[in-house]
Amino acid sequence: MVKLGSIDLGSNSTRILIAEVSQDKFDIIERKHIVTKMSEDLESTGEISINATKRVFSALRSFKKLLFKHEVENISVIGTAAIRDAGNSGIFIENIKKKFGFDVEVLSGYEEGITTSIGVLHFMQNLKNFLIVDIGGRSTEFIYDVKNKINCMSINLGVVTLTEKYFSDLPSNKDLINKANLEITKELSNLPIPSNTKLIGVSGTALSLASIYKKQHKFNEDELHNLELEIQNIQEINHQLLEMTESEILTKFQGIDPKRAGSITSGVFLLEKIISQYNNSSIIISKNDILEGLILKKY
Repeated sequence: MVKLGSIDLGSNSTRILIAEVSQDKFDIIERKHIVTKMSEDLESTGEISINATKRVFSALRSFKKLLFKHEVENISVIGTAAIRDAGNSGIFIENIKKKFGFDVEVLSGYEEGITTSIGVLHFMQNLKNFLIVDIGGRSTEFIYDVKNKINCMSINLGVVTLTEKYFSDLPSNKDLINKANLEITKELSNLPIPSNTKLIGVSGTALSLASIYKKQHKFNEDELHNLELEIQNIQEINHQLLEMTESEILTKFQGIDPKRAGSITSGVFLLEKIISQYNNSSIIISKNDILEGLILKKY
């Protein structure tokens, strides 16, 4: 077996996966995420801010220690929407190389979707007529199959952008909620994605939603993997979140990362609209995503 690592420099969180892999085994050694909000204020400034850079670099310092502890030398580091869009991404990537020795590969939306699909489909085999939904901080990826061919689409809406525009003060007012609904509906209507698909939700928003549903006091992704949530359950949670302040969310939903309390409302709001558009039935939660995909592509 060989030890491999992957790091995702996401728009909302910075994540690491360390796994020991062989021909027939994939054993997770470490999996960790830190909410770093890289895309905070990116919409207004066009750049990754100094404070966001500090948060990401702090996360990378702790991840570097984990890699050293487990003697991992083969590591993939990728950037997604925030780095794709930022005007200062070149300097940002160069500084990561200087400080940590990591070569950052910036993925297109299509490459991001394909890599996510590798991570999901490896552990959920024989899936057909599926739609994988990955809500990030600045974009949302849709990965689906048509005639056994993987297709990927992306919209420039995520939990950080939606929160900054419509949900910065919780609970948000009806006017802003209606505007959010209109923008999401417009974006989704432009996607040529088939309906009545088997929806698979990955990453922070989907897992946090499942944690709320399971009333976890401590986050446990293994308990959430393959969990199926009905549309009625998601609508109830969405309506509940829309009435809550950030402090109320923190107090009531102890299983989610406290740093997600300010953005989970926008995330669940978006996810409910997606489910209503393409399935209107249910969604299955997967703990596997682009991090596994990066490792599986290398092995």
